[in-house]
Amino acid sequence: MIETIKNILSSMTEVSDWIITEEQSASKELFFVKDKLDMNRGTDIHEFAVRVFVDFQEGEERYKGDADVVLSPLDSVEELTKKLEQAAFSAKFVKNKWYPLPVNTATEYPVMKKRDNIKALNEYYDDLHQVFYQDYGYTSKVNSCEVFAIEGTKRVVTSTGCDCTYPKNEFTFEIVTDCNEGEEPVEIFNGYYLTEMDLQEIERITKKQLMETEGRSKAVRNATLSDMRVILSGDAVEEFFQFYLQQASDVMVYTNIGKAKIGQAFQSKDAKEPITIKMKPNLETSIYARPVDAEGTVLKEYDLMYEGEIKALRTTAKFSHYLGIDHVGTVNTFEVLGGKESLEEYKKQDYLEILTFSCFLADEITGDFGGEFRLAKLVQNGTETFVTGGAISENIFNIQNQMRFSREKEVRRYSVTPSAIIFDGVTVSGE
Repeated sequence: MIETIKNILSSMTEVSDWIITEEQSASKELFFVKDKLDMNRGTDIHEFAVRVFVDFQEGEERYKGDADVVLSPLDSVEELTKKLEQAAFSAKFVKNKWYPLPVNTATEYPVMKKRDNIKALNEYYDDLHQVFYQDYGYTSKVNSCEVFAIEGTKRVVTSTGCDCTYPKNEFTFEIVTDCNEGEEPVEIFNGYYLTEMDLQEIERITKKQLMETEGRSKAVRNATLSDMRVILSGDAVEEFFQFYLQQASDVMVYTNIGKAKIGQAFQSKDAKEPITIKMKPNLETSIYARPVDAEGTVLKEYDLMYEGEIKALRTTAKFSHYLGIDHVGTVNTFEVLGGKESLEEYKKQDYLEILTFSCFLADEITGDFGGEFRLAKLVQNGTETFVTGGAISENIFNIQNQMRFSREKEVRRYSVTPSAIIFDGVTVSGE
């Protein structure tokens, strides 16, 4: 069908460029209520997303407009033509300053590992069930869960030379855990995104959520704390580091919002823990790994930051052209190097470890971050207490030279990052 779409686009004289993205996937989905299988189903998805570009000129100014359309394999040639013509018409109303799409002359692309997730789920179903529903020694239990084993391919074809097909690997699951031992019932829902059915990792995740659910049932309201060591863990760690990816992007630099400049320090030279961020397009643990970006640019590993200094920007074809810099493509997956000390070293004095937030925010422009936490572990004078309802509010620009990272690292949705970030001298609001 791609050839049919290409032929239609070639016959449309107003279309200057195009990008076709084909996705095919099959899934096996399991739905459990308590420990009983309630539903077992499979799905198949096949669709084409097309971005159409139209170059035009008004006076002395050249523009490149674009519009997106989703096509079905069931569409007739007449239906395809009508949808593509409508997209081309819409593109004429989008006035982006002209830029060229990246030319791709690659004959080979980075190879990504294909995983047989559906086969693994069929073969190791009993083991997976055991992981979810075994007794972990907590008063909390798994109330229900949903499992999605997905495998397929994604193909990116562009008018400027890219034709790359790579595997789509996803093993995702959602868990609802509850605990009725406290003053009020507690129920926690979370979703997790793996590339394969890693039973050891799923066990770690399940155990952690059960621990946090029991902890939440025992938690007391947090009192105001001053000059406190705060250990940031959980999903907030990745969201915190995403700030640096946004700051070091071509669009932020072009709009004069970002402070990142290639070859200049983002942290001061006396920072306690200089940050090194490696962009890793083929990060095997992330479902967002890919050999090419959405525009067909071949992606390579590179340093975004090295010991606190900006080494490159994350780029798109449009804004890299406007800035006159090299276009390296848009990589979304990354690794942050760990710190010098283990997390246990940072726990040898009083601390508050924030495990989960009700809502964690890190403003990509101002650097303000924080929020109210749902669950934290407070250790004072050797006594451990679960607390809830407190909040922190800090600024990355103000605190980044004093923060430190654990040596241990953890696999997250987009990244591999230190397990925790450590801040000293923090005020924690509470009752």
